[in-house]
Amino acid sequence: MNPDAPPLARDTFLQAIQPGPSREPAVVAAVLARLEAQADGGQLDVDELEEALDAEFPWRNQLVFQSRQLRPEELEAWIQVIRWLVQSLLAADMSAEGSARRVQVLLTALGALDVGSEGLSAVSDRFAGSHVPTSIVSMLQTLGQVPEGLDARSKEWLRGLPGEVKAGNFKMLQQAQRVLQLRFHSDIWTSVFLLWKLEPTELARLINSRDSILLDILVCSVLDANAPLFALQVESITFKFISLPWLERMERICPEIDALGVLEQLLLQVAKTPHWKAWLQATHEHPTAGSGRSRALAEALTQLAEPQWKDFILALALSKSRSSAGAVADILMHVARKLGSAKAQPIWLVAFERWDVWDYGSCEGHFYLSSPQACAFDFPVAMYYARMPAAERDALERELQDAIFHVEQRWFSNESELCTERNRLASRLRLVRHGSALAAGGTDALPAPVRPDSEYAEVRYRYHDVNQALARTMRR
Repeated sequence: MNPDAPPLARDTFLQAIQPGPSREPAVVAAVLARLEAQADGGQLDVDELEEALDAEFPWRNQLVFQSRQLRPEELEAWIQVIRWLVQSLLAADMSAEGSARRVQVLLTALGALDVGSEGLSAVSDRFAGSHVPTSIVSMLQTLGQVPEGLDARSKEWLRGLPGEVKAGNFKMLQQAQRVLQLRFHSDIWTSVFLLWKLEPTELARLINSRDSILLDILVCSVLDANAPLFALQVESITFKFISLPWLERMERICPEIDALGVLEQLLLQVAKTPHWKAWLQATHEHPTAGSGRSRALAEALTQLAEPQWKDFILALALSKSRSSAGAVADILMHVARKLGSAKAQPIWLVAFERWDVWDYGSCEGHFYLSSPQACAFDFPVAMYYARMPAAERDALERELQDAIFHVEQRWFSNESELCTERNRLASRLRLVRHGSALAAGGTDALPAPVRPDSEYAEVRYRYHDVNQALARTMRR
């Protein structure tokens, strides 16, 4: 896009609200005449109107996409047309028959002749106190739940989506956001933008009452980088979730806004609802170490309590990944530093109980460990052991050492089962020992990377650390 186009549009709209000559676009005149001539008011073909406006004012697209400088007469025509549209919209008689279609035509033209809503942003206050917000709400209430132009299978999938989201399937909503390529016409786009500028509370109320995923996506698309901040005013958890992808835009475009602070507040709002666990499963099942989202979650957790902590632990994926271990450690170290490890004890207990049952995947099909393994819960489990009475922890360490030493005295149906059992025991021993190190004042959140305990063990038990092999591959 031509970087000069948005400020020029802003200046044009500002000049248009000053007194001066005005001109009705020929296309708008023709469409309004046709609608008025039809007994039932007719249906507006917005696609057709947008294309006709592009044909009548070709210099608008040439300015935006080809960086063509406007001639004085073209600039004057732009000002006069916008002036006529603004005046006509304000003067629309909403009690007259067909007034809703007339307003729709005017909004379409205003949006089609703007650039990135820059002009409307500059003059939106001119519509304050008018019929425009009420007219816009009426128009948006007719917006369907499923967009046109989709095949029957996609439409059926979208119809079932609200029920899935209500049941906590936010992952399905994530998928919908990725695959849906929606195009919204100028009338709807302009309506949302003006309502946000004029009556944001009314827009929030409409979102809550409509409970429409299509409307939620539309509003976030229009608000762009402002969507997450606006989501704080909206009760709908679905809308809050849909606004998340715009956080990165907020960080880039609105540096004056604390994007991580906005996310933290969103998390605190969601934590008060039954959707907290489902939200975390969709957004933090595999956290990323050092990411903004992880930092915001860590800060939010310090302001929550045991039920929300438990949901966080239950939402995490128990992967055998050192990177996941680091990410979870980053989050929970922040919590422990801020609250104290004693106050965070419920977190260590819940993590240990889930880890203990999981047992490095022993209940999963094709259970096999080629080496002792790191785990996403390395830090919280080690903290659990660190707070265990020393005598109890030492006894457990001796018990695990003894089991490893005598593992070949047990019966296994094949060598893989033998290696897996030894590595499972060694994985547990690794965290018990790290718990002892933490109890002694150690500052490393995670135990050292997994290593063979001897050359003999490396060969005898066919040691192979998948995480290290992947790391070597990535470094090549």
